[in-house]
Amino acid sequence: MKSVSGLSGGNARAVFVAGLCIVLLAVFRVLRAAYLPELPNFSPVSAVAVCGAFLIPGVLGWLIPLGALMVSDLLLALVLGYPAVSGAQLVVWGTILALVGFARLAGRGGFSPVRYFGSVLGGGVIFYLVTNAASWIANPAYPRGLGGLWMSLTTGLPGFPPTWMFFRNSLVSDFLFAVLLLAVWALASRTAPRALQSAA
Repeated sequence: MKSVSGLSGGNARAVFVAGLCIVLLAVFRVLRAAYLPELPNFSPVSAVAVCGAFLIPGVLGWLIPLGALMVSDLLLALVLGYPAVSGAQLVVWGTILALVGFARLAGRGGFSPVRYFGSVLGGGVIFYLVTNAASWIANPAYPRGLGGLWMSLTTGLPGFPPTWMFFRNSLVSDFLFAVLLLAVWALASRTAPRALQSAA
């Protein structure tokens, strides 16, 4: 996949800045969970995967978003006191890996705002559907059948915020981060194409 800057591994500054933004976002995920629990899931997981894959060329487009998310997940487990590795966590990591691959394919035709933001939206929806369906399958508190699946996608379990709220917060944070990262990338990349600069 070509980088959106049209460089073959060049423009180290833009790659560094994009990677730094992704790492800082991973730190934000941990701090938000520890100090702002009233904002459930305001954590742009799918945007990190999609935007990193879209904007960072080569193998780094896989390693930086995947590494940042996995390390932040392990830190979240430490901070919040749940198991660091579980079946549910493996599903999350597998979904993130799929989103990176999805974004790499979407970016093969070059950058366009429609591809970029469409991938962010598609990634957020896929992440929500897959992880909530996995919760429905794995958690015996959910009723079996389509009613239980619908419950996992809308109201969630009693005593917790409804899952639609998690989805809303996730999408809002995804788009905020996607816009921010695009703007930072365009400013850092002297050779960013006109379409990228105008979109940012």
